[in-house]
Amino acid sequence: YMPGDRAFIRFTEIPGDDPPLLWLHGLMCSSTGELIQAAVQPELRGRRQLLIDFLGYGYSDRPTGFGYTLEDHARTIVALIDDLAPTECGVIGHSMGGGVAILVAAARPHIVSLLILAEGRLGLDPDGPDPIAAQSEQDFVEQGFADLLDGQTRDAEALPGGLRAAHLGITRLVAPYALHRAEVARGRATDPPLRSSVKDLQMPRWYLDGAESEPWGPRDDLEAAGVQFKVVPDTGHMMALQNPRGLAHAIAEILAESWPR
Repeated sequence: YMPGDRAFIRFTEIPGDDPPLLWLHGLMCSSTGELIQAAVQPELRGRRQLLIDFLGYGYSDRPTGFGYTLEDHARTIVALIDDLAPTECGVIGHSMGGGVAILVAAARPHIVSLLILAEGRLGLDPDGPDPIAAQSEQDFVEQGFADLLDGQTRDAEALPGGLRAAHLGITRLVAPYALHRAEVARGRATDPPLRSSVKDLQMPRWYLDGAESEPWGPRDDLEAAGVQFKVVPDTGHMMALQNPRGLAHAIAEILAESWPR
């Protein structure tokens, strides 16, 4: 329970050995709806894992007074870590969750001993203009979100076995104002910038790319700062839905190499 926000943040716990892995999801997603597909794979069996839904997403509450920026979400995850009081933990952030994960690691570097960014470039660097952010919050809540769902529904109906169909139910659970505020916030840099923050961190840091994703850069500065890169095969951005076994295998390799417990 977050007293200042008068809201509950909820998570699903997979029992296992400590230290735990905390999963943080991306935009229009939820850890309990998407990332859990990878967390339950045999490669990660026996590890305690927490699949956390940010406020406004999945099973968590949707307070209207919450800001839904990366910093706001990071504050709630730090509060959760402080409440659970692990001596250490690993944090996996997918997409937007990667930005949140960096902020959490920077806030609790004595506890977060492993950082994995799964296609986290959407959190690592600010984006340009976004069609959702171009609308007013009122317009998006009243009509834009319905239009977004209609488009995704048409795609899902055209290909019932595709990724859009798998993701549609997850998107429907997002609070429209949470999505709009997050998209507006993505257009600006954090202070300090996330790219600078992740380079300054000292724990093992990994970045996972989907083999079918568009190349991005630059990354030379990240590699020079000790960030290591790994490719997840047979997947694009939505790797926990498209190739959950491959994502789990990549994470298990990282645990064996950088976080043996």
